[in-house]
Amino acid sequence: MESSFAQVPIRKLKDFPIQEVSSVSIDRLGNFYLVFKKASIKKYDTDGNFMHEFRNPDSVAMTLLEPWNPLRIFVYGQEHQQILILDHSLVQIEKISLDPSLAIRPILASPTPNGNYWLLDEADFSLKKVDSKSTRVLLEMNIKLIPAVKPNFTFLREYQNQLFLIDQQTGIEMLSVTGKPIRTFQIKNLSYLGFLGQEIYFLENGKIKLFDLYSEEQRELKTDPLAQFVLLTDERMVVVKKSTVEVWEFKP
Repeated sequence: MESSFAQVPIRKLKDFPIQEVSSVSIDRLGNFYLVFKKASIKKYDTDGNFMHEFRNPDSVAMTLLEPWNPLRIFVYGQEHQQILILDHSLVQIEKISLDPSLAIRPILASPTPNGNYWLLDEADFSLKKVDSKSTRVLLEMNIKLIPAVKPNFTFLREYQNQLFLIDQQTGIEMLSVTGKPIRTFQIKNLSYLGFLGQEIYFLENGKIKLFDLYSEEQRELKTDPLAQFVLLTDERMVVVKKSTVEVWEFKP
């Protein structure tokens, strides 16, 4: 079978039907996760085999899923301002209700590598690092905004000592962990940002754009123009379309 992925030797391993996926993510082992609009999460192994499911008992939309640590999967729901921690089988092991004193409108929360979490307050666009045990604010910074442009932040992640924010109005904002601006990628309506070794990647106009955080080299790969999300590991490419998921063998 001929592949539509230019200069990348791959082979389709599996495909299966889906409905109403709102977001995706992947852990450090290569297991991937689909978040459904009916407030559930499904976990699949690297070959696309179903593993576990989490159904939110409150049927509340999940704003952000971060499973990089597959033993402590982080889920944030803006509506109830709650953080859920799930184990590797997607069983809830902890629930954290955010202290109202921390933020007026906490739109995003995301874990730090050492078990604390970042919190983004839409009221003043402050970003705070919070101690998960004492709820003490360890660090606070303000995000500089472009005049007359109201941001719409939908994604927050710390990776390799840098912070990454997706603003659907402007694109990807890269910051140091002390809040210093590093770089902006201008791309509107971005839905997901992925990480592959020392590269970040995102989907734009039917192409996967990859950017090396250290050398600043850029490259791109063609993918299916109907793809809504793409996930990469050093062995797999997961292509999520409106009603289908495809798992491909992949060598970056």
